[in-house]
Amino acid sequence: MIEGALFYEGEAPGLGDDFLDDVQHAIDCVREHSELGVTVAYGFRRVLVRRFPFSIIYAIEPAHIIVVAVVHQRRAPEYWKGRT
Repeated sequence: MIEGALFYEGEAPGLGDDFLDDVQHAIDCVREHSELGVTVAYGFRRVLVRRFPFSIIYAIEPAHIIVVAVVHQRRAPEYWKGRT
């Protein structure tokens, strides 16, 4: 996520902050509606980030939601599976 923000900030001033805002928006949506994401593997879910080619991979636990990864959809989108 930090690498993505730094990359976008290098592309245009303020774009890195826009990226982080969109990631936070996706996480906030998941917090309010945990079933929103699509099941991808091993019981994990994925929700897309609005304007950027990233997704949030998360798990639903009884008391909280665990964000496993912020994944670029075109660069090794399956790398997070090694974290399970």
